Amino acid sequence: MSTSLTRLDSRVEAALGHSIAALHAEQARLDAAASRVLDAHRTLTKAETTVAFERVRLLICADRQRRVDDQLLDDISAQLEVLEDAVNARDEAESDLLARIEEHKHAATALAGPARVAPVVQAAGRSR
Repeated sequence: MSTSLTRLDSRVEAALGHSIAALHAEQARLDAAASRVLDAHRTLTKAETTVAFERVRLLICADRQRRVDDQLLDDISAQLEVLEDAVNARDEAESDLLARIEEHKHAATALAGPARVAPVVQAAGRSR
């Protein structure tokens, strides 16, 4: 059974090399870029929860037991606006998480860059 919190969980896990649960357990030991990814993931998770909650509220609002009248239509319209705001916040959180993942990848590449070049330089020196 999957315990996915967002549709980007696998990308976070791939970028940071650990499961979401392990990352939360070890957050104090994460570098700054990884910590920003985890914070952005946490924000996205909250936004996803809000969207799900507001969607259920819309379903309750539109319950077929209620008489269709102006009040019901106003309630549905208001709830749709709340849901739209929640979706927009979720989309922003998702974009932010993707940006933090890219930032982490660039930071990791910058740190690993010189280490990858050194063996090549040493190997070139030996062949002479």
